[in-house]
Amino acid sequence: MFSKTSKADSAALSASNASGNRKGVPSVISSDLHILGNLVSEGHVDVDGSIEGNIKAEQVTIRANGKIRGDVVAQAVHVYGEVQGLIRAFSVHLYSSSHVEGVIMHHSLSVEDGAFIDGKFKRFQEKTLNATSESSITLSDDDGIIEDSPALSGNLRLIS
Repeated sequence: MFSKTSKADSAALSASNASGNRKGVPSVISSDLHILGNLVSEGHVDVDGSIEGNIKAEQVTIRANGKIRGDVVAQAVHVYGEVQGLIRAFSVHLYSSSHVEGVIMHHSLSVEDGAFIDGKFKRFQEKTLNATSESSITLSDDDGIIEDSPALSGNLRLIS
């Protein structure tokens, strides 16, 4: 009924967890956190606080209390809060509580009734999609979107 795992099985499990197999666990920026600077992640970023800088991740969710002043580059972006800047994603979802000011570059876009948008929509051109794989956008540093600012380079400060 109950089985014991061998030392080899537990070592393999530990190695797989240590190798960065954390796709399901988001990095959370809580409501009491304010970040000045850029944020880069290979997974999901969930923002309930505020960020003055750029975000680059696989998936970004800006919660109702979340505020971004900068560019957001991801495969999927879900906005419930505020964004001032460029959003570049394969899939963009703007919910009724969202407030977006800036350019939205997308392939797939959904906007709920009540969302506030002051900006421009730009759909990815067919050649942009063909240059990348069907399921992903190239998020390289040479896309001209996320640039390091000399004043913010490498610095992460918490403000209370």
